[in-house]
Amino acid sequence: MENLSLSLRHRKLIYFLQNQNTYITGEVLGTYFHVSARTIRNDVTEINSILSNTGIRIKSKRSCGYIIEADDKEKLKLLTKASSSFLSRDERIRHIALNLCYSETPLNLLDLEDEMYISRTTLEHDIIEMRKKYILPYPHIKLIRHKNSISLENNERKKRALLNHLYSENWNYNSRGNSYYNYQYMDEEVVNLIMKLTNKYIVDNHILIEDINMVILNLSLTIMYYRIIEGHHLTEPIEITYNDPLCVVVADKLMNELEEKLDFTISSFERSDIYLLLSCSRMYDAKKLNFETVTTFFSKDILDLVDNYINDIKSKFLFDFSDNEDFYITILQYFRYLSLPIHNLNVMQTHWTVPRSNLIIEYEIAYAFQPIAYEYFGQFLDYNELLYLAFCISGALSSTNDNSPKLNTVVMCHLNLPATWNLKHKILHTYGNTINITALLPLYSKDNFDFSNTDLIICTANKKITNEPNCHTIIVSPFLDEENRSEIDTYIKRMQINRLFNNSAPFLYELFEDAYWHEQIESDNYLDVLELLATDFLNEGITSHKYLRELLRRESILSFVFQPGFVLTYSLEHSTKTRLSIATLKHRLRWNSYKVHTIIMATFKEEDFPLLFRLISDIYFNNFSIDDLSFERTKKGLTEFFIKHTPKF
Repeated sequence: MENLSLSLRHRKLIYFLQNQNTYITGEVLGTYFHVSARTIRNDVTEINSILSNTGIRIKSKRSCGYIIEADDKEKLKLLTKASSSFLSRDERIRHIALNLCYSETPLNLLDLEDEMYISRTTLEHDIIEMRKKYILPYPHIKLIRHKNSISLENNERKKRALLNHLYSENWNYNSRGNSYYNYQYMDEEVVNLIMKLTNKYIVDNHILIEDINMVILNLSLTIMYYRIIEGHHLTEPIEITYNDPLCVVVADKLMNELEEKLDFTISSFERSDIYLLLSCSRMYDAKKLNFETVTTFFSKDILDLVDNYINDIKSKFLFDFSDNEDFYITILQYFRYLSLPIHNLNVMQTHWTVPRSNLIIEYEIAYAFQPIAYEYFGQFLDYNELLYLAFCISGALSSTNDNSPKLNTVVMCHLNLPATWNLKHKILHTYGNTINITALLPLYSKDNFDFSNTDLIICTANKKITNEPNCHTIIVSPFLDEENRSEIDTYIKRMQINRLFNNSAPFLYELFEDAYWHEQIESDNYLDVLELLATDFLNEGITSHKYLRELLRRESILSFVFQPGFVLTYSLEHSTKTRLSIATLKHRLRWNSYKVHTIIMATFKEEDFPLLFRLISDIYFNNFSIDDLSFERTKKGLTEFFIKHTPKF
């Protein structure tokens, strides 16, 4: 049957009614699904609208309730089978996790198989995935397995934290509600009331919090309400390690009104969690922050932390952000937020390789913060925390306070002046912060113009313009299409990276000659290959065992692999020599869902650390296709390939 746009609760309602022989009242259905009879009535209306052309409908009868009817019983069976399969593994494991939180008794695995129309093998795989995604991370709740049943440890606070995560992780910011569950287990009227009151108290008291914390606050209050009225109470307060006096007062007023409106009682044990959440969520007003006022808002520890990191960036990467007040204020706010006992970060709803491939250099600068993070916070940043730090760095690199010189650019166009003028402004509109157009020239003037101070030529004709070794030419359409922009973006990024190392630094292919080589090896485990390459350095005594440990720690937090084919790995642990160890594989191995055929491991002397950016530039900001490179599996072939395809600018 075609895929119908039924929500999870719609599908479960159809499945429930399909197994009943008599009318079921809205009150009974509401109790079963933890919603009001009115919500059930609205759901039935929506379901009948969606199924209007299928011959399947839910019939309602006053004082009796609802029953499902179908012109074709087999069609109904197909619908309920498709509906109860929950369509994807993600939905199934969320369903299992939700039921574990709400169930008063252990879940029977046989019942789960029947409910979701899946085999025991599939269910066991789902439980493994659920443990990885929801049980092992925070809030670290225990999963108890006994014969044919599973349950969660009896820890109410952890169950609520897990419920909040399940509802908030796919919150739809384009409309109210959760992408997967809408308001399943919660009455929409109650949710809307809580959201309205929360917004009123936050706005009226001029408290600024981020969207993710607003969602989590609303869900915390809603989950608290339902757990209390169902008899599940917190029996001890959370330790208040940080509080904002204004937030405590506002939280009390908000909860007092909720008690009155919803007719329930919130104990002091329950209130402590909301105090802490709201206190940690409150942001400072950026309009009040500047170089002169920060000492009145931020602790000395946070100020020292930011100063140390900015100095470290200047020392390692030669970028001086010390005069960039906007960056300084932003990173102060961010590091203060990370230092608080609760900090919620929105997970980007895109594949992790998208930000990874777009923020390559920014991630390296962000990851260099890890030793400082461990010293100040007692732990390393995780992937998501590094992502937002990389965003901070990217903004700083893109800002006008960056002292990097603009690229002197000549535009050469064979068309009339209006087209040339238009092309100039298209370029400046997109690249005004990085490109300085020094001349608009016709093509014939190429032999008479001095290009010695020109970095880039943007030309509309495919011909050689100059022999100047440090001047690069990009051929574009007069309309500056997406392909042209991509090539300019790559060139600008490469030139920015080139400023991070000395021009005399060797190219990647020049390091191949003195590298360790393992050609055409057979392995299906990338960890074995990494250990093999690191052994070359250990055997020569240029690194210690700490090198591999740090490399693997980096891989576990911020993977080296974000594209197929070719991967560069390294540790920032200093060595006595700068060397490469290289493995080419007879058959590609799978690493983070990508197939890899060549692995390079690098180690650096302290003074050679900037060479890392030459290698990144040569591998990831080049003009060759990964598919072309996949055919080269020997030292000779790879050397010749990179000699041919590495730009010398």
